[in-house]
Amino acid sequence: MPAARVLRIVERPDSSSASNSPPLLSLSDQAHLKNLVSTLRQSIGGVDQNRMIHAIYKGLTEESPWVEVAKFLSLYMDATSAVIVIRPSSSTDLGYLVCQPANPPVERIYQAELWRHDPFLDLPLNKILTIDEYVGDEKWLKSDFYREVFGQYGSRYGLGVNLISDSGTVFRLRLYRMSYEQPFSQADKARLEALLPHFQQALALANRLELESTQNELYEGALNRLHIGSVVLDENQQVLRCNQVARAMLDEGDGLRWSGNSLDAHYRNERHLLKELMESGSLQPQVISITRPSGKRKLGLVVRSIPLRKDSEGKCRPAWIIFLCDPDVQTKAPREVMRQVFEFTPAEANLAMELANGMSLDEAAELLGIRRNTARTHLRAIFAKAGVTRQAELVRLVLNGVISLSSPSA
Repeated sequence: MPAARVLRIVERPDSSSASNSPPLLSLSDQAHLKNLVSTLRQSIGGVDQNRMIHAIYKGLTEESPWVEVAKFLSLYMDATSAVIVIRPSSSTDLGYLVCQPANPPVERIYQAELWRHDPFLDLPLNKILTIDEYVGDEKWLKSDFYREVFGQYGSRYGLGVNLISDSGTVFRLRLYRMSYEQPFSQADKARLEALLPHFQQALALANRLELESTQNELYEGALNRLHIGSVVLDENQQVLRCNQVARAMLDEGDGLRWSGNSLDAHYRNERHLLKELMESGSLQPQVISITRPSGKRKLGLVVRSIPLRKDSEGKCRPAWIIFLCDPDVQTKAPREVMRQVFEFTPAEANLAMELANGMSLDEAAELLGIRRNTARTHLRAIFAKAGVTRQAELVRLVLNGVISLSSPSA
């Protein structure tokens, strides 16, 4: 469908000026939809209730959640198209929806504007209704939404239901059939109603998965900012997850490196030691150092066993976590955050950051191009504002405080 023709519906100033615009769907679009449905049916085959329920839960773990669910739902309900609105659009949020067949230009326009005119918008919760029941067939066919979006070659019959998740989000299902197809029947309603408990449960699971994913990202982001690598291994010592810092260290291969989807040390004795630590299954943190062929200071490793949960099947589960620390990596504490926290001047923030990176006062003064006496004056002001008396205290304050957590991720 040409994007220019699609955009006309958004560019119009109001709905009254829309009556002269051609509908979004043409006769050629109708033929294209027929081909898409036929191709989808050939690729997936028949969809009974068991396959549909399986698709609902499996779809949550797909790379693009809900996309496969929409495909299966359209076939299961014998619909030309299916729309799943996971997060409804609003004046401040475009929301998130999945369409089958996918039509990105129309989807973007719906999210930006058309949702306001959707006749199914305010369906009562948990009640399955056809568009004719809810709006009335005559009113539906005369509506701007039908004439300007669908027209005579578009979807004539609609079936919809609104659900609400445990978190309070309204979840919407929409199914459409063309004018040459049969209207949705009471039997169709019953088929869809049997799926509603599964969609409700899937929403709860999706919310939990999103929460855990967000927490993982936040924790990994904090470790990245502190320049601490983290690697999670399963019971076969295969990597399940690692943050950016750990991945960079393993990619560099200086002391610790990839071995397939696992990791090992460069030197044989340290490789055996690392393996023994993990095979011991000790719940106490074990600390070892890994020699680097480059001659840089040794990497520090903390190896911890993750206890087997009572309800775990014990396979492909997090079994070990390894924390990695590179003593040669300098902090990325931002000057602006240091200025805000301690009310440093720009010159004081520059000096404080170099001191936190491990430089002596003389080295920092030379790097910054200032006299030693000037550096000492700045240092006194830094100590007074930060409430410390030694450089070591300043370093600890920078590395352990909000400054390091405010730094960009690696």
